[in-house]
Amino acid sequence: MQTDNGANSNDNHQAAPDEASAFHPRLTGDLLSSSLLAFLRRWNAYGYQLVQQLSSAGLASFDSTTVYRTLRQLERAGLVSSFWDTSESGPARRMYSLTRAGETFLDLWLELFGRYQKILHSALDSLENLDRSPADGKTARPAARADEVSGGAQPEPRSGKRGQHGRSQR
Repeated sequence: MQTDNGANSNDNHQAAPDEASAFHPRLTGDLLSSSLLAFLRRWNAYGYQLVQQLSSAGLASFDSTTVYRTLRQLERAGLVSSFWDTSESGPARRMYSLTRAGETFLDLWLELFGRYQKILHSALDSLENLDRSPADGKTARPAARADEVSGGAQPEPRSGKRGQHGRSQR
């Protein structure tokens, strides 16, 4: 994953406190695309209206240039169509709408997000269980057995004796 400043979040170094506070995970283009399709499922919209909707939904990290570029990509893929609206006074504006292919694609995304949501809920429940302590009156999660953690392989016991080259004998 990349941060907003282009750094790779998978680097193996510890971030300095000021580096960590500057870290912001970026949302993927797929989330932007599916959000745009979801908004267009409800009504046809101008690009600037979609930018406002993203911001209202808490997805303000997408600038208008990125949104318009994504709309063009969705249109080239046949998921969105557009036309120039000249009905109001002022300059013509491009109105976007969802196509049948866009509906089908959005349905697939919603199904996938539903599965991801279940996985995330399960992971969050596991974290909550780890945070509970016996003092809370709730049972803490039992410690994992060694065979569960290692996939069934048992670690060899250490004897504490050293061999010729300073290595433990097994």
